[in-house]
Amino acid sequence: MFDFRTDLADERAQICKENYQKKDLDGIETENEQISSNLEITRVKVLNENGSKKLDKKVGTYTTINIKDIEIINQNEINEALNIVTNEIRPLLNNNEPVLVVGLGNEDTTADSLGPKVIKDLEITRHILKYKPELLSKQTREVSAIAPGVLGTTGIETQEIIKGVVEKIDVGTIIVIDALASNNISRLLKTIQICDTGIIPGSGVENKRKEISKETMGVKVISIGVPTVVEAATIVANSFDILIDKFDKFDFLKDSSYEDKYKLIKTVLEPCKYNLAVMPKEIDDLVDNMKEIIAKAINNALKIN
Repeated sequence: MFDFRTDLADERAQICKENYQKKDLDGIETENEQISSNLEITRVKVLNENGSKKLDKKVGTYTTINIKDIEIINQNEINEALNIVTNEIRPLLNNNEPVLVVGLGNEDTTADSLGPKVIKDLEITRHILKYKPELLSKQTREVSAIAPGVLGTTGIETQEIIKGVVEKIDVGTIIVIDALASNNISRLLKTIQICDTGIIPGSGVENKRKEISKETMGVKVISIGVPTVVEAATIVANSFDILIDKFDKFDFLKDSSYEDKYKLIKTVLEPCKYNLAVMPKEIDDLVDNMKEIIAKAINNALKIN
């Protein structure tokens, strides 16, 4: 499969369906659930090594919550999206295990600031349970959080920082929040992906760092990601599809597959270094919207029943 720049498992699964026969998709299962006109859940299950190789994703379950018009949805739909995210996170946790939440990214770069911003809105309890336990219920979960920054600022691999913390404090599960890349401009800051396989920071913008997963950390790792950027080649290829759909005079482009258009555009842009990572102009507001949903969902999920 041609390597489109996307971190979203459902986008990779769709690309596979378009490029392989059904018999070649052994190890990949997908299901969709339409909640409302604005809310949809897609689950991609990578069942074996064949599926892992086809999707370039580890064996596990990848759930995406798609929020079609987050800029204009009403409060009821926001609450419904919040409940969906909460209910997807909660089953991945043991009832009373200590949790470390890690906000990946650089708060000084808007497209990469989601993780650190979520951390600021979490209900942190570890220090209170340690020094003033009488202030909290005995059923309160121990929650701690860090925003480790990026290699260019700290000089330390994010994986090394997290591993150092895990070796010093009691952690049962790590929840990692990060910005992702998408292959569709309509998905930017409108999709939340949750998976139980960990994450490779920076992979969506071709700046892969060391993996954060159960294999490297020694504890379960849940990742929550939101696409904030697409590459310029993706925008142009998406635009061709919109032109074909809207205007009959561009019907001649129907004979070219999306992959062909994408490859051609990328071949033209990359030698000139014009294949930029692009973000929406309203990114500040959109990041804040997603930050609110994810932070509240994590807080709700971490409450012990």
